[in-house]
Amino acid sequence: MPNYVSHEGIWHPAKEKVGLINKSGKTIKVEDKEVNDGEPYIYEGPDRAALFELFKDNVETLGMSFKNNPEFLSAVRNMGFSNVDEYLKSIGYDDQKALDEFIEKAAEVKRHELPKKVEAIKVLGGGKDFAAQGEDQYGGFGKPAGVKLKD
Repeated sequence: MPNYVSHEGIWHPAKEKVGLINKSGKTIKVEDKEVNDGEPYIYEGPDRAALFELFKDNVETLGMSFKNNPEFLSAVRNMGFSNVDEYLKSIGYDDQKALDEFIEKAAEVKRHELPKKVEAIKVLGGGKDFAAQGEDQYGGFGKPAGVKLKD
């Protein structure tokens, strides 16, 4: 799943760090170290899933700056402000603070963690018998009690 970081409505790929295996069939260079075919290495850079989505759309970022959004510009005019900068100043928006927050968020490394197992998996896997009053059994039941089976 792609991860992005937003700055004023423009979405940029987030940063990721992941262990990979070189399956290119040749030696590659990663951070000035040579990695042979089949060897593991650490990739740290833009989110690969996000880069792929951007590549498919042939763009470098997603979205548009809220300062250029027609609906936002219309709303600013309807509130009686002559331009966006006047409105942003009145609500206390600081461009430098927003940029600093974006840089901080963009530097965070996103992790792709495995989900934790939950009790629902057991119910989905074998069902639940509400008639057994606590005598539920999961999996193979063996032979029925009191019944003699032919060998």
